[in-house]
Amino acid sequence: MSFASVLRGLAVAAAALFVALGSHVAMAQPAGDAPSQPGAPGAAGGPLKVWIDLAGTSFDQARLQASLRHELGQQVVFTDDEAASSVQIRLHGAARADVHYITPNGEELSRSVDLPPDGQRAVDVVSWLTVNLVRDEASELLDELRARRKEEADARAAANKAAADKAAADKAAADKAAREAEQAKKNQKPPAEPTAPKDALLRDPLHSFDAAVATPLSFLPDSSKRELKLQLALGYGESGALRGVGLSMGVLRVRQDLLGIGAGLGAVLIGKNARGVVAALGYCQVEGNLDGFQVAIGAARQRGPAAHGAVLAVGGAFAQNIGGLIMAAGLTGASSVDGLQLSAGVNVARELNGVALGLVNVHRRVRGLQLGLVNVADEVDGAAIGLLSFAKNGRVQPLSWVANDGSVHIAIKSIAGYVFTQLGGGIELSGASFGYDGGIGAHLRLGQSWFFEPGVHYSSLQSTVDASGAIREHQLHYLGQVGLRVGGKLDFLVAAGARHAVAGGSVAPELRAGIAFF
Repeated sequence: MSFASVLRGLAVAAAALFVALGSHVAMAQPAGDAPSQPGAPGAAGGPLKVWIDLAGTSFDQARLQASLRHELGQQVVFTDDEAASSVQIRLHGAARADVHYITPNGEELSRSVDLPPDGQRAVDVVSWLTVNLVRDEASELLDELRARRKEEADARAAANKAAADKAAADKAAADKAAREAEQAKKNQKPPAEPTAPKDALLRDPLHSFDAAVATPLSFLPDSSKRELKLQLALGYGESGALRGVGLSMGVLRVRQDLLGIGAGLGAVLIGKNARGVVAALGYCQVEGNLDGFQVAIGAARQRGPAAHGAVLAVGGAFAQNIGGLIMAAGLTGASSVDGLQLSAGVNVARELNGVALGLVNVHRRVRGLQLGLVNVADEVDGAAIGLLSFAKNGRVQPLSWVANDGSVHIAIKSIAGYVFTQLGGGIELSGASFGYDGGIGAHLRLGQSWFFEPGVHYSSLQSTVDASGAIREHQLHYLGQVGLRVGGKLDFLVAAGARHAVAGGSVAPELRAGIAFF
């Protein structure tokens, strides 16, 4: 609502209050004493003629006449001739009044109003409406009153509808829940009888010993369903689980867990976990975890998440994640090794946390030591010692140097982790003698480009006249070498130390200067 509308509403309310007060004054003085207001409507045109239809009510017509005369400031007369009147008032019982006014220029204005139950107030309301209609001031106020009543009626209707809708929805939800509960009760099944787990075994102390030619040709034909304490088999022996000892001249199979010793000349197969000793001349396999020893002449394989103890074989030893020892004459393989990995052939693992000793060691990540002829790793956090060691965080490079004894040398140098190794040979510039040399030492970074390599080197010395002759001298070299890496492809090297002749025991100072590539 605008500010102008509020002002008009206040003005109309003040006029209504003035009408009510004026009505009391009009009743207290004779009709002929009403003051004359020359500026009021109709003052120059004679009295205001009013026609009223009382509809059989006890409406106070005299009070209305006095009020109108006072408010309008002119003579007001009631007439029985509706057509000759300017104002027509029709009462609809005591509840409602319609007021119709014809202006001097012929314009017709009509308003309706609900009446209060109090008779005197009803006269005041009709007088107020008539005065404002004659003055044409009640239009906006009545429109606002009607709009307010309509809004209140609409709000009450909306609230009643919302309450009815909520009640209907609550009833529908309650009915649905009741139906679902009834249906669920009908569909409810009695609890199923408990069933034995699929891996349940027969455990009978009086039937826990078995002797078999080839299961089920055995003392206990259903030994594969039993937990046994002892099983002896000539060709093939099978048990559900073994808590004790199982021996077979051929194959021994335990479907579930082994706690004790399982041995066979041909093969031993454990279906789940093994705790104890699993041994075979041919092949042995543990599908679950291992706590103990697994030994085979041919191959031993552990497939469960973890092994604690040792997996040993002449041919090949394989495990998942072993903590302890894995060893074979031929090949060892594991996902991860925490301990020792030993082989006369090849050691392979993704993760090595310990020591690997073999001709060839291949690992993804090393936290410890690789020791072999050839070592390969993605990353070495420790040391790799061998003739050749390849690591992504290291390098293999040819190098050459000259020494203060008048010799020149070439070699292959491997750097992996914190260790370097090198192998090569040299010849005196005079051409009188030559020799072979090798070395090992630490590789310590001093900065982005500088590094320091303390190490021990060996060299032999023999005559060039008789290259196949005996070695004339063995020497040890104790050196500290400083290197500067330039451009990622070139190393400049300077070394100082002592040369020790092993046979004679003499010691002499030694200086070297060299260069390494890649």
